[in-house]
Amino acid sequence: MFKLPFFGKTQKALDKFLCVNINARDIRVLAIYSDGESFRIIGSGIQNLEYGSVRNGIVVEKEEVIEALKIASTQATSEQEEEIRDALIGVDGGMCLGITTTVRSKRGGGIIDENELDTLYEKLIEAACIQARNKSLHITGDPDTDFKAITTKNIYLKIDNQSVPSLKGQSGNTLEVAQFNAFAPSSHLKILESVAQKAGLKVLAIGSLTYGLTQWVINSPSKPLDFVLINASEDATDVAVVFGGGIISTQSLHIGFLHFIEGISEKMGLTKQEAENVLKVYMLGNLTESESEVVRNCINDTLDVWLGGLTLLFEEFSDVKTFAPKVFLTGYGVEIPDVYEALTKEPWTKSIAFKAPPEFSKLTFTDMGNVSDSTGKTQTPDWINTAAISIIYDELFK
Repeated sequence: MFKLPFFGKTQKALDKFLCVNINARDIRVLAIYSDGESFRIIGSGIQNLEYGSVRNGIVVEKEEVIEALKIASTQATSEQEEEIRDALIGVDGGMCLGITTTVRSKRGGGIIDENELDTLYEKLIEAACIQARNKSLHITGDPDTDFKAITTKNIYLKIDNQSVPSLKGQSGNTLEVAQFNAFAPSSHLKILESVAQKAGLKVLAIGSLTYGLTQWVINSPSKPLDFVLINASEDATDVAVVFGGGIISTQSLHIGFLHFIEGISEKMGLTKQEAENVLKVYMLGNLTESESEVVRNCINDTLDVWLGGLTLLFEEFSDVKTFAPKVFLTGYGVEIPDVYEALTKEPWTKSIAFKAPPEFSKLTFTDMGNVSDSTGKTQTPDWINTAAISIIYDELFK
């Protein structure tokens, strides 16, 4: 069973709120000030998690996550005079099903009223539910997972094949609506709400992190409308395909930064924490050549599996005939030099239907034109995903 979004527009806009990113390595919280037009980071907090506390987006050790969220939230708000409890929580692609659905409706003419639109959108969400159910069944084999739509966005509206900003009050013979929906398991959403509430936070909304990232790219200074986004996060890699400024589809691969750590841990006989420390030093280029060679050998097996999985993931986009050549990269995984080099130089893209040879670029805070950092602490790549959650604010108040 699928249900409609359970968060609606909030009556009164807030000028300060928190962005919460719960991932497999740590919990990150940003305190944000909004003047209605842009966002300013006014505080940040981070608390590491024990390995296995969160896995594939699922909260495994609830009490540890609650305590970590308390600590990170306190850090983020420590310099603020007033209490900030209102929070936006992002859900990554490993726990989201992103689908764009198109519905066409023939009609007899006359003015389009609200009742007709309600009927049209009921048909659309029903079609989206069927698509999501089939996608979930294909991925998990479980036909009984209960989902809720956490992010909904119109891609385009057309009347008689002409794009229009709104359908209400218009007239025509054929209506067409394309809408993006991100679905997440109801059980996961309940856990996130419970964790946040027990950590002393008030949940304003839970939304798709992948959606947030794509919207910031679309609204960046270069304003690209056709691109591919690859987010290699802590324990998953999410891919979103965008055309005409709207997400066409998303896919997720359960391999990310942590799997490279695990590869080093197993091959070098280190604890995961020790392996992570070694990998971080390697990423900074502070190992000797012989030490670096050992780490590269540990990384290679995971890299081969990841790159093969990514290639197969692109084949899963059955509704996409060709891919835009502009490819944006984000997530801590792409900060590993070997991963970035494999993505940009390996011939894996030759089997993928890019319109032209792909051009890769890493997302930076410069691409997030409406977000500034007054703390000077969060402009590194590992904070981009958390900052991207702020776009949900616009969906609530604008």
